[in-house]
Amino acid sequence: MTAMSRRSRRKRAQLIDQSTGILLAIIALVILCMLVGFFLWVKKTTVVLDEVTNCPETGPRAVRAIIFDRTDPIKPLQGQRIRQRMKEFREGAPFGTRFDIYTVEGDAKNVLTPVLTICSPNRPEEANVIYENPELIKKRYEERFVAVLEKTIDDLLRESTRDTSPIIESMKAAAIASFGPFEQRRIPFRMTMISDMVQHMPPPGYSQFRSEPNFQQLARSPAWRSLQPNLFGAEVDILYLLRPEAQRAGREIQNRGHQAFWEQLISASNGRFVNGSVFEPI
Repeated sequence: MTAMSRRSRRKRAQLIDQSTGILLAIIALVILCMLVGFFLWVKKTTVVLDEVTNCPETGPRAVRAIIFDRTDPIKPLQGQRIRQRMKEFREGAPFGTRFDIYTVEGDAKNVLTPVLTICSPNRPEEANVIYENPELIKKRYEERFVAVLEKTIDDLLRESTRDTSPIIESMKAAAIASFGPFEQRRIPFRMTMISDMVQHMPPPGYSQFRSEPNFQQLARSPAWRSLQPNLFGAEVDILYLLRPEAQRAGREIQNRGHQAFWEQLISASNGRFVNGSVFEPI
């Protein structure tokens, strides 16, 4: 083999090595760019949650206000149905849905503070196994959402009695507190009442123990201006606690006329019915 042919072979080998090195460098650069891009994408799409409420720091994606009426004891079967419905609400809540839970109290002037504000975090089955820890997500979901919500419901279902039942006032105050701050964001609002819906306030307040529920009459009264809620377009549903003992002049207050009163009040207060119906008697 001549010296020239040996030099030619060495030159070709060097060129091959250089080409291979350049190719490997390009591949490494592409992989690095992909990794950086993936990291930036994860960082951009990962929602930072508040450590106390589980809510996105940018704000909830939906709000559900739940108002418990503890004026009278809730019967065991009613409590069982309430737990079932709350489980349905919880499991059906998309990520970022905020639950604000209130009790019926207050008047037409004072603010109402929720006994619990908590958001639905990611469910375990929604975890991305590539960059998320399903076990950690499951633990957070069960301990910081399900358990907290269930404990609050259990506490609210304990026997309780109160002298007044300011249902209209509570609806108004809860709507302002829960929906008002997010009015411009146009996120879904929903209000769930867990109540016998028998309004009672001492004079000069409005009471359905003293007079037949008549919304048109109430709407024409001077009291309506301060009573009227603004439900901000929220869907409203009512777990209607049946109380045959709630009577006026020996007759049960809860009847079709009583339901019609609340249907008219909700419509006049910028509220909407769920699936065309508002009452679920329990």
